[in-house]
Amino acid sequence: MCRILVGFMSGEFAKKELSNVVEDFIESSRKDPYLAEVTRGHRESHDDGWGLAVAGVRKGLMTIFYEKSAIPIFSDVSRELLRVFVSKLSRYDELYLLLHSRATGTEPLGTSNAHPYEVDFKLGKIWFIHNGGIDKLRASREAGMDPHLHVDSRIAAELLAKYLSSCAASCEDLDQCVATAYEKLYNEYTREGDALITGLLTYCGENDVRLYATSLVRGYETMDEARKTYYTVYRVWGDGYNVVSSSTLVDRYMRLRDFNKAIQQQKVLRIGRESVETLLSL
Repeated sequence: MCRILVGFMSGEFAKKELSNVVEDFIESSRKDPYLAEVTRGHRESHDDGWGLAVAGVRKGLMTIFYEKSAIPIFSDVSRELLRVFVSKLSRYDELYLLLHSRATGTEPLGTSNAHPYEVDFKLGKIWFIHNGGIDKLRASREAGMDPHLHVDSRIAAELLAKYLSSCAASCEDLDQCVATAYEKLYNEYTREGDALITGLLTYCGENDVRLYATSLVRGYETMDEARKTYYTVYRVWGDGYNVVSSSTLVDRYMRLRDFNKAIQQQKVLRIGRESVETLLSL
């Protein structure tokens, strides 16, 4: 069970407000009343690691930032490291951002198991973050991965990269192939009560970077209200930013409230500078 943020940021917003967004995300991971409600008070923190992947564009040139850690995102060490990243990222004209904090039960710990997962595909690379679960044993067989050594989200990332490699002949195909890949992953490997609430950053050569988010939950309508609230995803937007994020951040902590609304369930979305495009509805 995790918290995610997927967003495009630019201009003066990135320079002045990125630090607030990151701090709000940290606090929503440190004390999450929705997690506490779902776990009946047994847990309130997403403290099993964190990570980010960011494509920064400045004067037409792109740089990829990628970092993750096994320690809690709200630790002093993590806060200081994130402050360093914010100071660097605020220099860029545009940012395509994935941010994740992890809370796991029985899956392995460690930095390699924190999100995002960086995986090569035929035309470039993907970075993938995930809140939810898939059928790990079945998915691992198709991915050719040992389920005892890899977490289910890492296996999902490998399968997405595999599907994109077989589908996309060029970068022009990427949007449709992302939709097709998620449809396959949802239909074949997402069990009742599990979720594919994800963020996906793609690099497809030159300066072709794209940002996707999903709100795919199997059995959402029959869940109890606590779990529904936990799994709800929101879009928040305004001058210079367009963000999709977990409910805790938006409902409880985020200072940016120009416009926000819950994302309709069962969607695969592409996040642009000012708009969100629906690529698939299930």
